[in-house]
Amino acid sequence: MDKATTIIWDWNGTLLDDVTAAVAALNRMLVKYGVPTTTLDFYRSHFGFPVRPFYREVGIDLDRVDWDEICIDFHTFIAAEPQKLNATTVEALETARAHGFRQCILSALREDILLRDTARLGVAPFFDHIAGVDNLDGATKLKRGQELLAQLSAPSDLYFIGDTLHDAEVGAALGAQVLLVDCGHQTAERLRTSEHALVDSPLAAVRHILAR
Repeated sequence: MDKATTIIWDWNGTLLDDVTAAVAALNRMLVKYGVPTTTLDFYRSHFGFPVRPFYREVGIDLDRVDWDEICIDFHTFIAAEPQKLNATTVEALETARAHGFRQCILSALREDILLRDTARLGVAPFFDHIAGVDNLDGATKLKRGQELLAQLSAPSDLYFIGDTLHDAEVGAALGAQVLLVDCGHQTAERLRTSEHALVDSPLAAVRHILAR
């Protein structure tokens, strides 16, 4: 495999196992706004980016509730929930590094939070670039991805690994070969509606690349 190979990783739900934490934080927020709580199955079957339509779907009236307050509430609540790396994340990153791959993160998470969490969990040294957005909106990360791509000096092989259909859209828009993992924020059934390869973990994604 050419050493110019670059992997752009998504963070939440891909390298970070935070789906249970996200549902718990969402339910705390729903209770605050007097809305019935939801389940993990419903969340994974309906969650997507941008997140505003999903919040409407779970019953939050965005015409009456301040959007910035919602964003702050969610991130305050999820910060109080236990989060951990996916069980194969470290091995995946080590394997990619051992084969000379350059690795980056592209996330819809606000960049200061992303930098804090990757450092706290001990994985920041694996990455040449850690790129998040400048807000808590949970919208698109495509523009940030375009900025990141401009820093990568046209890698000969570019892969994007994520856990949502939005990751597939962003990866394709960046000209990357997309791999999706079904261990995150969307179900395998939803991810199979895309044209991209589907695996069950970050390590499986790296092995898929190595097998090509």
